[in-house]
Amino acid sequence: MKRFLFLCMMICVLLVSLGCGLSNTKQGDDKIVIQAAASLKGALTELSDNYKQAHNLKDDQIAINFAGSGTLRQQIEEGAPASLFISANEKNMTMLEEKGLMTDVKPFVTNELVLIVPHGRDMISIDQLPTVNRLVLGNPETVPAGNYGKQTLTNLGLWEQVEPQVVYAKDVKAVTAAISQGAGDAGFVYKTDAIAAGDTVTIAATAPSDSHDPVIYPIGIIKKYDNTLARDFYQYIVSKEGQAVLEKYGFTSAQ
Repeated sequence: MKRFLFLCMMICVLLVSLGCGLSNTKQGDDKIVIQAAASLKGALTELSDNYKQAHNLKDDQIAINFAGSGTLRQQIEEGAPASLFISANEKNMTMLEEKGLMTDVKPFVTNELVLIVPHGRDMISIDQLPTVNRLVLGNPETVPAGNYGKQTLTNLGLWEQVEPQVVYAKDVKAVTAAISQGAGDAGFVYKTDAIAAGDTVTIAATAPSDSHDPVIYPIGIIKKYDNTLARDFYQYIVSKEGQAVLEKYGFTSAQ
């Protein structure tokens, strides 16, 4: 009888241990945070909603932090609990790769840099920017679009002339908002941001492709918080189905 009771107790302990192990595994795999460039907000929000609906997930199982890519990279370096990173340039991703923080990095989508003006205002060319009072630009130190804009103006020999009129913003969404509200005369954003802004802004010009680095968005998995959900969502958004949603927002597949 004692031997039987002892055996029952051992089985219970084993089952509890296994249960805890399975519970911990599930807890680590059922939620992710994504660090994504602000210009991806519309497309990635739709992709996340579609995925959660298809897999019967709760809203809080996929959280997305949108910001300037440089800011997101700094957060990852400081240990932010995120599983995926999508940068609006290759530089920030490369910096994380060199520190051994990333895996499965590859080109995701591409974009174009455009000059926008408030809807209803006179059109202006890039060469005419020295005549404006307020040129809104994402901070080149943390916002890739701002850096691309500065590259364009520098390569076209205009930077020194326009720098006194430049007003810096935290990300491309802030640049778009400033122009749509008439708080700036012109600003550099991505084509996708201009499309998302609808009739509140007008695309005045497209920056020459040879005036700045290629606008390539890489995607990668953050090693520290790599899990099953992160990998499955990664595969979904790089798939043809995911890319179709991105193209709807003006992005071009880099696959």
